[in-house]
Amino acid sequence: MNKYQTARLDSLNLIVKESNNNPASIALVPNFGIAINRMETICNELGELHVSQEKDLTGITADKEVDFENLIDTTVDISGAVYSYAHDMKDNTLMAKVNLKTKAIERMTQSEVVAVAGITLEEALKVPAEDLANEGISATEMSDYQELISHFSSIKSSKREAVIDRSGTTEKISKLFKEASSLLNNKLDRLATQFKRKDPEFYLKYKAARSVQYRANRKKVAEEDLTVTD
Repeated sequence: MNKYQTARLDSLNLIVKESNNNPASIALVPNFGIAINRMETICNELGELHVSQEKDLTGITADKEVDFENLIDTTVDISGAVYSYAHDMKDNTLMAKVNLKTKAIERMTQSEVVAVAGITLEEALKVPAEDLANEGISATEMSDYQELISHFSSIKSSKREAVIDRSGTTEKISKLFKEASSLLNNKLDRLATQFKRKDPEFYLKYKAARSVQYRANRKKVAEEDLTVTD
């Protein structure tokens, strides 16, 4: 939620609270009470979505960065070992496949690193374990490397899924605010005028709660894409 939406939700919650605190007043206009019940549901949903939207992704990002560095370093080591083996075997094709130097791989995108790591793993697995061990890469290191590639790919997917989830949450929030705006403008505001006569005190409370406490000029508000206007 942006700052205006947060202030907006505070206002909606206050309207609901004042209404629930004055059941006798609400009983004077039954359909006003029905609209308030729906508004309360909207507020609860918005509150839950706000929490979901603000979930911290830094843990995922931090893990990904650490694993990414490990993936680069290990790929350079294993590709170097396979390159050395290919040189002894005079296998120029294999040498070309695993010719990965640190500076070159560090300039690659994450997707490119994952791709070359996959190629390196595939070619390394073709090398007899004893020969690879003589190049300094043990069976345990190969197993760890395979797990690292799999783990890094899984972290990338988790981050992407989290971003997609946040995008969907933002859309849901926008729709709920639009519904809340319609409910305010077309139901509650229209029915609330009766309280001027029937319960002036409650009417003043409603009007006070109805005011969104948010300081911003029109340009700033427009830039924040309010999604709701009254």
